[in-house]
Amino acid sequence: MKNTRSIVGLALLVLVVAIPAAAAHRFNDVPDDNIFHDDISWLADAGITRGCNPPDNTEFCPSDNVTRQQMAAFLHRFGDYVSDSVAANEPGKLGRQLAQANLATAAYKDVEVAEADGWMSTLTTLGCFENPELGGMGVHYLNEGLLDDSVSAGSPEALVYELDNNGEIAALVAHEYIVPVDAWTSSEPPMLFGRHFHQHPVLPLWVLHAWVWEDNPSGMFEDWNPKVRQCPDGVPVFGVDLP
Repeated sequence: MKNTRSIVGLALLVLVVAIPAAAAHRFNDVPDDNIFHDDISWLADAGITRGCNPPDNTEFCPSDNVTRQQMAAFLHRFGDYVSDSVAANEPGKLGRQLAQANLATAAYKDVEVAEADGWMSTLTTLGCFENPELGGMGVHYLNEGLLDDSVSAGSPEALVYELDNNGEIAALVAHEYIVPVDAWTSSEPPMLFGRHFHQHPVLPLWVLHAWVWEDNPSGMFEDWNPKVRQCPDGVPVFGVDLP
């Protein structure tokens, strides 16, 4: 009998070539220097694999063979993932959630409307966010009343605005969904849009960006967007000038 591991690998390779990989560290036995680290992490973030040592599921067992029943579970979960990952104008859970996100914040392209509804600039406390190598992000307008253990596509905890060269608001580009670490009690990260949140490297927060108002060549749910301009001169930058 052919090794079913090869069958699963071929099936997933054919189906996921157009889907961006995640880079979050998920399993103790898959170190960052593992050549398949990002692929395995993507499988976990997409909900296709859950680990091999339940209930903790802290290991992936990368060298183990895949049984027929495991292959059935992988393919079933992948089928669910694909059906939820169709475009926003087609059927699917992800499409409905993204449409909800767009409709809920369309008025906030006008930042004054966002301020009137409770989102306030964090420019003086956190600064403007950028990564010189990976792209820009911008300034976050935070609604502190939404900081709890629940998340909803239509109620982003933060709205992300790109700044123009003069440091003024240029455009609404993204949502950031946020859960305070202290508020989250589950052993699994929060999830929305079929994606797991990741912990911010500095702030005590679970976060997930969704670039619903600006195309992101790196992926809709990546932190940095190469199409968004870097922070303009004279504006405080997070990690450099603040906090």
